[in-house]
Amino acid sequence: MPYVLRPKGVRPALAALLGAAAFFVVPAAAQAACPTTPTSNPFRAFGDSANYSLAPNGAFESGAGGWTLSGASVRTGNESYMVHGAGDTKSLDLKATGQAVSPAFCVSTAQPTFRFFAKRTSGTWGVINVKVRWTDQNGQTIETVVGSVTAGDTSWHPTQVFSLSSVMGLWNSSQALNAQIVLDPEDYGGDWSVDDVYIDPYVRG
Repeated sequence: MPYVLRPKGVRPALAALLGAAAFFVVPAAAQAACPTTPTSNPFRAFGDSANYSLAPNGAFESGAGGWTLSGASVRTGNESYMVHGAGDTKSLDLKATGQAVSPAFCVSTAQPTFRFFAKRTSGTWGVINVKVRWTDQNGQTIETVVGSVTAGDTSWHPTQVFSLSSVMGLWNSSQALNAQIVLDPEDYGGDWSVDDVYIDPYVRG
């Protein structure tokens, strides 16, 4: 059998090159789990400098498009901080006995949280139960409460930060599921206004 001369170091060098290529390719594929969306810093004035993306029709400037509403409607009157745009004029009016379900949006580990603006518009107390609804890999629809909104006055306030990807059991950066935000006030409390629903895509600058 003829002897083929191979320069020393070729095979280790090739292995190193392939390893380096895998190092760069895998994270890029993993981060493509959800589409890239424009970001801003809408909560910076409140001590939260994270980058956020507006949820689908999260400012309600296109009316109720994509939202499923019961006992709720889009009305004239924007949240007072105008974080989405100085020309915005709409918000969601949510009755105590109503419910609002957002359009579905993509969630991966790169979407860990969400928050929004809310104010109580009637009554002396009120609570919005905040839920996340999604369909898992087995086709089962799951809905879980991730927190609540209360208000001691009738002024606009940013809500707390609510968990998103962690409650959906997403742990690998290549995983992605569609989710919806469900806003469900306590029936015997006051009415609410909601505006500017934002999702935090924390791996993007």
